[in-house]
Amino acid sequence: MKLTMLGYISKVFLLAPFFIFGNFQDSIQIIDLENVVVKSTRINTTQKQAPLSVTFKSFIEDRNFSSQSSFSDFIKNTPGVFTTSSNNFSQDMRISIRGFGARSAFGIRGIKLIVDGIPETTPDGQSQLDNLPLGLISNIEILRGPNANLYGNSSGGVISINTLSNPSDKYYRTSGIFGAYQYQSIQRTRVLDWKNSNLIIHYDKRRSNGYRDQSNYKSTILNLKYINELDQKNKIVWQINYTDSPYAYDSGGLKLNEVENDRRQARKNNIDYDTYEKVKHLKTGISWNYKKNENSFFDSYFFYQQRDFYSKLPFNYGGIISIDRDYYGFGTKFTRNKNFENRNNSFIVGVDHLSQSDDRKRFKNNFGIKGDKTLGQMENFDTTGVYLVSQTTFNSGLLLRYGVRYDINSIGIDSNNKVNLDKINPSLGLSYAINSSDNLFFSFGTSFETPTLNELSNNPDGTGFNKDLKSNNAINYEFGWRKSLSNIAFEAVAYITNSDNEILPYEIELFPGKNFYRNVGSTLRQGIELSSSLSFKGGMFNLNYTLSKNRFKDFILDGNDLSENLIPGIPSQMLDLEVLFKLSKKSRLILSNRLIGERYADNLNETLVGSYNIFNVKYSKEIFKQSEFSLGVNNLFNEEFYDNIRINAFGKRYYEPAPKRNFYFGINFSF
Repeated sequence: MKLTMLGYISKVFLLAPFFIFGNFQDSIQIIDLENVVVKSTRINTTQKQAPLSVTFKSFIEDRNFSSQSSFSDFIKNTPGVFTTSSNNFSQDMRISIRGFGARSAFGIRGIKLIVDGIPETTPDGQSQLDNLPLGLISNIEILRGPNANLYGNSSGGVISINTLSNPSDKYYRTSGIFGAYQYQSIQRTRVLDWKNSNLIIHYDKRRSNGYRDQSNYKSTILNLKYINELDQKNKIVWQINYTDSPYAYDSGGLKLNEVENDRRQARKNNIDYDTYEKVKHLKTGISWNYKKNENSFFDSYFFYQQRDFYSKLPFNYGGIISIDRDYYGFGTKFTRNKNFENRNNSFIVGVDHLSQSDDRKRFKNNFGIKGDKTLGQMENFDTTGVYLVSQTTFNSGLLLRYGVRYDINSIGIDSNNKVNLDKINPSLGLSYAINSSDNLFFSFGTSFETPTLNELSNNPDGTGFNKDLKSNNAINYEFGWRKSLSNIAFEAVAYITNSDNEILPYEIELFPGKNFYRNVGSTLRQGIELSSSLSFKGGMFNLNYTLSKNRFKDFILDGNDLSENLIPGIPSQMLDLEVLFKLSKKSRLILSNRLIGERYADNLNETLVGSYNIFNVKYSKEIFKQSEFSLGVNNLFNEEFYDNIRINAFGKRYYEPAPKRNFYFGINFSF
């Protein structure tokens, strides 16, 4: 008999003391919050003092300790963060942070992604991670609240990803990861080291037949990163990334009776219309750090991305999409530090400019054959943001932080029909050290989320630009407490987020499988996030819990008052438990469990998707110097759950079943 969420939580907290107090002395060291410096806050701040909800994750030692089939492996076990569609590589993985991003029909929306200091998210708020070199990730910082004052549009949450940057010496590594459904990833990494510079070359070729019918994919990634310390004042980092994914098939959403009949089948329309996508992506960028003196310096970047996208959808009219995207940007910020007798102040002023141009074409999909063109238009999104942030740390233990950002957003089609969406976003943060181990913090922040070019172009009346869509605006308040000892780290955060003009997807009968978008009035998100880490003799214990209520405050749909209904797609509770055992100097075992609560699939709250519980096991052993073998089991107890829920899908085709019990193993050699 399955445990209820409340029953499961009570059992976890009853068992936790046996781990915590069973062998408290002689513990290994966990991440020291005093020394973890987060940079995604624009002003470098220790994680303990930061007046924001921020999670730091390091993968220096664990880079080869998962299947690396999805970015979800890297951000799970984070309060407030929920991922879906990890196994549909055509629709791409989706991430929501405190509900932001939950509306996405494909890819990531409403959340800003930064890779090595360079924006991965387009100006209109779209992100894909199919070009991310998972095998190179060294650490991740996650800002869990709205931060438009720092990053502008679509910053309901921020994920800053840093790849390998400080290799200790030159080496060559070859690794292979193999798993169920003929999954394989072959990676090669070469690090060249000279006197003042490094060159990191990374190659990853992966493929899978997929758990469901018509869900196979293939991709190749080549990543180069060159780091040069020109002198004591100047450092540059140049990188180039090329991704080629010739196919990633989409098996589509199923009705509940279809799932019960055969959970691995593909939707018939998806087979008939041969639904898949192919992508070629080129990205290059350079960042420059100039240190004028010990207390003032500049950070600048420039990048260019080009993406060719081709997709087939399961309907005829406009069912084939071709997008040629050019996207570039540059930015700079100046930082000045001043030290006084009783306080230290840091002040930054910066500017970002991003430009996106999409050449969008649509054609009839004649059962997999490209037909007549139904749409052709050039879509443009330009944005310029100017921001300043001031942070003062007092000797008394008080930290005061405030800032403001002004963004100019210009959206248009074929140089006409332009819409300007300008926004001002202020912020305020306070942090206070009660004593050497306890910190309290409060923050106020805002965010805004413009419609994406894809959402604007999906107009139910058949024209190419839906001017009725408006930006979503949000105001967030949060209060938190952090406690850190030599082997304990604990954080508790309560937040309230009000938003208006929330954007949600829906489908219509004429185009089943195609998403349209509308504003739905105002929403209220409330939640509590708890996270803790404790080290004990020979291991570590991590526990994270999220309790939230995400509801409509003002929403009338087809004459129905949906006020007080829950926003679909967002679970009300999440619990992550992870225990790491260091069995010996050369072997480790990780037991992890994720419990996801119930969530609705539709605005009307008529279809409730049940909770599920996933238990995973991972084991690794060093077989000889600098080489390792690993073995893992996902979903050990063979739970039936859904990899994704298609929100408001027509005909109640909500369900994308997830894999049941599956195995993987990996091996890597370094020299």
